[in-house]
Amino acid sequence: MAIQDGARPCTTEKLIADTIESARETGAAAAGHRVTETIKESDGGTLIARPVARSRLWAVQTPQSFRVEVIRRALAAVKGKGLIVTDDTAACEQIGQAVKLVESAVPNPKVTRPEDLAYVEALLRLDR
Repeated sequence: MAIQDGARPCTTEKLIADTIESARETGAAAAGHRVTETIKESDGGTLIARPVARSRLWAVQTPQSFRVEVIRRALAAVKGKGLIVTDDTAACEQIGQAVKLVESAVPNPKVTRPEDLAYVEALLRLDR
């Protein structure tokens, strides 16, 4: 089962297929890309508290793919614990399910703010 965020209109068929194949192998997989920016943790949002090593950080995206029995069990655990999660891989973490990372080789941006639209429109015009 693949779960795709409707706010990511540039996702390629290959990336979807790669996450599905990885989920067949491991039970769960998610697209993402390595973080390249310098990341800092903040105390209260106004001052830098400390650096965070980016070498181990990934920005997780959709598609996220799962064996059906895995995601059902994971979401049931979240519901049973009364938790709120920001993505389906967080549900898998609740049951100890490993999630394989599938690197997104092409831009897979999310439309979150109005200013994101121009970039996404430009990508969609390209012959991908």
